[in-house]
Amino acid sequence: MRVLLGRPGARCWEPGEIATPEPGPGELLVRVRAAGVNRADLLALAGRYPVPHAGPDGVFVAGMELAGEVVAAGPGTAGRSLGDRVCCSAAAAFADYAVVDARRALPVPAGLPWADAAALPVALETAHDALVTQAGFGSGSVLVLGGTTGVGQVAIRLARALGAEPVLATTTSPAKRDALAAAGAVPLVSPDGLADAVRSATGGESVDVVLDLVGGEHLAAALAGVRVGGTVVQIGRLAGPAATLDLNTLSFRRLRLIGTTFSVRSADERAAVTAALAPVLDLVVDGRVRPTVDRVVPFHEASAALDHLRSGAAIGKVVLDLGESAPGQA
Repeated sequence: MRVLLGRPGARCWEPGEIATPEPGPGELLVRVRAAGVNRADLLALAGRYPVPHAGPDGVFVAGMELAGEVVAAGPGTAGRSLGDRVCCSAAAAFADYAVVDARRALPVPAGLPWADAAALPVALETAHDALVTQAGFGSGSVLVLGGTTGVGQVAIRLARALGAEPVLATTTSPAKRDALAAAGAVPLVSPDGLADAVRSATGGESVDVVLDLVGGEHLAAALAGVRVGGTVVQIGRLAGPAATLDLNTLSFRRLRLIGTTFSVRSADERAAVTAALAPVLDLVVDGRVRPTVDRVVPFHEASAALDHLRSGAAIGKVVLDLGESAPGQA
């Protein structure tokens, strides 16, 4: 089967062919129709993101989310049927076939295109885990730092669907403000004057929860715009891993600052993240929570997907199309 291979330090993935894997206990074999491209894929190529399935030479099958049909199932996967349409966060997703943990496979609603389904798992798991599980959101206002990212677009829609009011979101590009509004957020340009803009947009009340997908100076600028006793969840670091925080603001406002990542969680912990989505899957079915797909790129043009993601011009997710005709299994 076709795969895209990553090599730490390489500029792009390398096309390759390997034998089709077989599912083990608790696993499904999925014929991949489309696969989402994430910024963590860039980090993996740069050798800055853990890849447990890499070989001794560091080479690995790339990708971390997909959508497709179940074509085989291992023992212990009761309730799964061949032909089921699923989407899933899974390693080695840039391949014609991928083995996935059955506990993490989400049903794809009827009529949802493969590209949209492939753009959903990482963003939905990340946004829900941060907003609901980590921050404990029940009601109030939400600020999404980095609202035009793939996760940011889903986070805006999820927050609104769960009753957040208002939902604010930032971009560093004035040209992208409309994309934030289209997703349902009050658009803000950051980081300059961010806290004042937040207070103005909330009638002087500040926000209850911040989902930070950017880090760096953006995180520092947001703290003064969080209400006393509010929560900040640090998720991504597009602006860098370092920030100089005003500890007086952190302390006097009694803020909770929570760091989170999936990269060091166990298989059971990741399965628990997926299981926690059960109460919100109806929001996906009725379309209130959906990804934004910036563009779909043919599998054989994967380098173009990387170039576009690196450019910073993307709004939402870039997706690889693996084609409609299923190749024969090796």
